Amino acid sequence: MIEQTAGLIEKAQTGDLVAWESLLTAVYPLALRQARILLRDEDLAEDAVQNALIKIHTHLHSLVEIAAFSAWWRRIVTNEVYMILRLKQRETQGLDEGTLQHIGIGVDELVVLRCELARALQLLPFDQQQVVIDVDLLGVSLLEVAGQNQIPLGTVKSRLFRARERLQHELEIFRERRKEKKTMDNTMEDTMARDLAGVFYNYLEGTMNGAERAKFELDLVGHPEWEKELRRHKDFLTLLHTLTGKMTLTSAEIMKKIQTVTAKITDYEQVVDDTRFEQGSPHTLTTHTWFQTPDVYRIESHHPVMGDLVVIFRGVEVLTYMKDARQAVKTKVSEGVKEQMGLDFTYSLKLMAADKDSRSLGTDYVSGRPALHLQFNQKTSGKGDMVTHLWMDKDTWMPLVTELYNADHELVQRKVVRELRLNQGLPDELFNLLLPPDTEMQDKTKDKDIVQSIEEITLQEVQERMGEQPYLSKEGETGGVYQAKHQWIKMTSGEGGLVTNYFVPGDPLPKLNVTQGKFAHANLPPQLPLTPVSFDFAGTEVEGSYLEVSHKPVMGIIVWNHTGRYYTVSGDFDQKGLLLAISKLFMPDPISPIS
Repeated sequence: MIEQTAGLIEKAQTGDLVAWESLLTAVYPLALRQARILLRDEDLAEDAVQNALIKIHTHLHSLVEIAAFSAWWRRIVTNEVYMILRLKQRETQGLDEGTLQHIGIGVDELVVLRCELARALQLLPFDQQQVVIDVDLLGVSLLEVAGQNQIPLGTVKSRLFRARERLQHELEIFRERRKEKKTMDNTMEDTMARDLAGVFYNYLEGTMNGAERAKFELDLVGHPEWEKELRRHKDFLTLLHTLTGKMTLTSAEIMKKIQTVTAKITDYEQVVDDTRFEQGSPHTLTTHTWFQTPDVYRIESHHPVMGDLVVIFRGVEVLTYMKDARQAVKTKVSEGVKEQMGLDFTYSLKLMAADKDSRSLGTDYVSGRPALHLQFNQKTSGKGDMVTHLWMDKDTWMPLVTELYNADHELVQRKVVRELRLNQGLPDELFNLLLPPDTEMQDKTKDKDIVQSIEEITLQEVQERMGEQPYLSKEGETGGVYQAKHQWIKMTSGEGGLVTNYFVPGDPLPKLNVTQGKFAHANLPPQLPLTPVSFDFAGTEVEGSYLEVSHKPVMGIIVWNHTGRYYTVSGDFDQKGLLLAISKLFMPDPISPIS
C-alpha cells in the first residue's frame, strides 16, 4: 500500500485536498473493518473512525517516515477505539465501592466523569494524548512506550506527567463546577510541587530503582509538606485508573486469581456453541459438559459424521460411546494430553497468553454476567495482527466468549458458553455410563502404549527421531503458500509420529494437516462411511480410505499406509483437494541439511 500511496501522502501533507480524498478512500474501509472487530458495534465503530480520521488529517504533516504510514494510522484508530471502550462504557456494577469512597466519587458520578475524561483527553497535545492512552488506558510500561515510539524514556515521562497534570486540573475544574483556570502567579510551593510531579509519579508507580526510592523516602521525611501533594497525586492516579479500568493484575496474578476462585468449584455444567466461519458461512458444533471434582468429565455432542457421542473422563481413562453405531472404546491418555485437549480451561488460558501480547479492555456484560474483556494480539510476518477476544466471568473467571480473528480482521471462530451452572451437587450416576447390552466394546486400557504430550519440534529433530527424512508439502517450503508447524506425538513405548500443520499466513487455524509414523494414528471407526480411493504416492500406486467430514476445520480425511508407515492427510479440502495435496508431498534429499 505504501508504494502506491507514497505520492498521495506527500501531496496531502502539503495540503492537497484531492490527494487527501484519494488517501481517505484507501484508508477508510480498512479503518472501519479494524474498528468493527474491536468494538463489535457498527455505530461506535463509525464514531471511532471519524475521530481517528480527523486526527490523521490534522497530524499528517508530522509524519516523517512515509513507510510507517499504515502502522501510524492504524495506531490512531486503535487508540480511538480504546478511548470509546474504556471511557464511554456506562456499566458500573462490580466496582470497588471502598475505592470510590476513598477518592470521593459516587457510582452515579462515574459515568459522567468518564465522559469528561474523554473530553479532557481530546484537549491534550497529540503526543501527550498518545502516551496517556498507552500507559493509563492500555497498561503499557514506560519503557515499552519509549521503544515503540523510538523516543527517550525521559521524554515519555515528561509527556505523561504534563498530560496527567492537565487532566487532573480539568477534572478538578469539572468536579468543583469552576470555570476559572489557575493563574500564572502560583506560590513557590505550587511551583515546587509541580516540578516534583514526575518524581512523585515515579515513586507511586514503582519505576524508581532501589537507590532512588531510598533517597526519595529520606527526602520525604525531611519535607513533611510533600505529603499533601503526594497524596493528591496518589488519589488522582486512583481516580484515573478507576475511570479507565486500567488492568493492574499481571498474567501470573490473573492465573493465581483463577486458581483461587476455581478451587471453590465442586462441579459445573455448561453448554458451548463452537462456530467456525468460512467467508461468513458458519459451522457450529454444540457440546454439553459436566465436571465433578477432582477430575471427572462427561461430554456430549453431535458430530455430523460420528453422530451422537458421549465421552467420560476419569483420571487418565477415557470411555467413548458412539450411540448410533452402538460402539464404545476405552483408552488411556496421559495427563499432558488431557491438558492439551483443553478440558481444564485454566490451561487453555495459559496457552492463549503464552506467545501473544495481552491487554484488558474493561468490563462488559455477557448474558447478564459482568465479564472481564481481554484482547490477545499475535503478530504475523508481513501482515497485521491475529486478534483473539476473550470474555471471562468476573465471579468465576471462567471463559464465556472467545473470538478468533485472522490478520485480515475476519472472524474465524467463536465459542460461546450458552449455559453455565455451578455447584449444583451433580449426582455420581451422571458420570457412570451404562452401555446398552448390544454395545460392541473395545478395551485398550491394557495396551502398553499411551499417547504422551504433543511437543513442537524442528525438522532436524524429526529426522533424528524418525531415522529418515519425513514427507513434506512443497507448498510449505520457503516461498510456498503455507507456513509449517511440526509436532511430535510420543507413545509410552518410545515410538512416535509426526504431525505437520500447514497454515495460511495470518490465519490462526491450520488449512492442511499431515501425519506420519509407524503406528495407526487415525483409528477411524469401521462403521463410518469410508470410500476406497487409489492414488500415486512416492511413485507407487497405493490404496487408501477417504472420509467426508464436511465440518470446519476438517472437511475430509484420507488415510493409507506405505512401506510400514501410516499416513493421514486432512484439512479444509474435499477429496479432490486432498489428493492434490498428497501429490505435492515429497521427501527431501537426505544429504541436504534441514534447517
